[in-house]
Amino acid sequence: MKEPMNCQVDLETLKQRADKLDGENPEIMMMSAVDCVVQLAENSGFSEDFLTIADKYVNYLAERQGITKIQAVFLALFVERSASGTRASLSEIAEYMGCSNVKVLRYQTEIEGLVKKGLLRTCKVEGMEKKVYFTPNEVFLSAIDDKPYSRPSYTNCSFLKFIQTFYDIVLLRKKGELSTMLMAEEVKRLFDENEDLHYVKSLRRYHLSMMDEIVITQFCRYLVLSKKNSIPFSGIALLIDRPHAKFNLLQSFQDGTNPLVKKGLVATVSNNSLSAEEEYALTDTARQRLLKGYEMKNPCDGSYQVIDQKKIAQKKMFFDARVTENLERLSNLLSDKKYKLICKRLNEKGMRQGFASLFYGAPGTGKTESVLQLARQSGRDVLQVNISEVKSMWVGESEKNIKAIFERYRTLLKHTKRAPILLFNEADAILGKRNNHAAHSADKMENSIQNIILQEMETMNGIMIATTNLEENLDKAFERRFLYKIKFEKPSIEQRRAMWKSSLPKLSNEEIEQMASSYDFTGGQIENVVRKCSIDSVLYGDDSVDVDRIKLYCHEETLDSKRMTKIGFK
Repeated sequence: MKEPMNCQVDLETLKQRADKLDGENPEIMMMSAVDCVVQLAENSGFSEDFLTIADKYVNYLAERQGITKIQAVFLALFVERSASGTRASLSEIAEYMGCSNVKVLRYQTEIEGLVKKGLLRTCKVEGMEKKVYFTPNEVFLSAIDDKPYSRPSYTNCSFLKFIQTFYDIVLLRKKGELSTMLMAEEVKRLFDENEDLHYVKSLRRYHLSMMDEIVITQFCRYLVLSKKNSIPFSGIALLIDRPHAKFNLLQSFQDGTNPLVKKGLVATVSNNSLSAEEEYALTDTARQRLLKGYEMKNPCDGSYQVIDQKKIAQKKMFFDARVTENLERLSNLLSDKKYKLICKRLNEKGMRQGFASLFYGAPGTGKTESVLQLARQSGRDVLQVNISEVKSMWVGESEKNIKAIFERYRTLLKHTKRAPILLFNEADAILGKRNNHAAHSADKMENSIQNIILQEMETMNGIMIATTNLEENLDKAFERRFLYKIKFEKPSIEQRRAMWKSSLPKLSNEEIEQMASSYDFTGGQIENVVRKCSIDSVLYGDDSVDVDRIKLYCHEETLDSKRMTKIGFK
């Protein structure tokens, strides 16, 4: 091992160097000061004599950049190495000055101060061992002959610019050029200089630590810049440099003790079979409160729609006594006073407060319309799930979509006066019998979706109603979880008479009897005929709608029904 201290120059040599440099640099400039410090430092042993003789050059750099004299020496040495196209480690600086590594390490805090000011960047190189190198900031180097370096301002950022700047800072952390501590300080400056930004104001209302603010902003960065709704833990772990701190953060996410999880801002999304990592995402609450004004389409937004109960038209329904009685019971349960009282009573007994109901039967028998009328009567909005949109072609996305829907429902539950109804309409595709020997990815996805729904039904509060046409294919696990199950039969001839009379009151009793007995229609089919008649009355006048035209539309409805059956529709 080389002993650099044996190469130290004596005091006389240092004086001779200084005299020569003074003659060559009658006027001190930034680069000339750097050059003089570098030449005097070589093999100086970082001695007191060196610091005395080089004082005027060192002092010039220190005052010019607003740093200490020791920092000025190190800055000059790193600039010199950068000019030759290389970066330097502390051991290489010690070798150049002809002193021990320990002597240089005594000034570790001074060097960290240069990094903190943005004058130096750290670079970690992976090899046989980890080694930390330093290099001057490119912005500082480009302005070194012009004016003192000043850190760039972050003020007056738009939201997009704010997120892009945050990403630039995190990228330096990812490259190892900033420690977690220095990254946090830089991000804090970004936040402080944009405290009037809606995002910053909204986030600071949660009174989070700086590190928690950085973590949730990382989620926003992924969503805004990468269009990723969820990220694996590795996307969060890169923010942290200490292994045990990464472990503690992961543990807090998994056990739910993390402040972001406890405050309902971040939630677990999925852990599908293709990834060993748990994935996490911003909750709907976080998106609404933090990203207001920056509209982004949620990947699962197409999976549901919210139906305002005030916009549901009143409609008279015709059922047999059994269905009517069951619907009246549900309507009574869902009335605001009774619902709150029942939930309170169940809670006192330690029982689940969620209500799940299944409406099953043939198509067109009034299942969906009954849900809407229950919602209108009880003053409850409806979150209607579009099953076809939930089932994405991408592996793992369907599971994320279904979790996001339940998260959306929980958000509505918290922020609406009356609990809304979660409606899974035409849910045959997800409530069917599970394949216990699933081998194909599609079958595994179906099972995964069903397991998620079953778990959510076990713990959910609120009101869920599912409609299905194929009750015989219903999985037993789902059957047990539905508290109320109502079967909708095709209407009897008495019910059909009532429907025709209510919908087309101009028909005579004889004509009504003929329609009811000749056509074994569901309520949906009768409604189709009536709608065509209504359209004709507007286009051609009321006189255009007579019994012959009604029979024609009934005949067409029958043909449509037969043709649909042939090609596999329900």
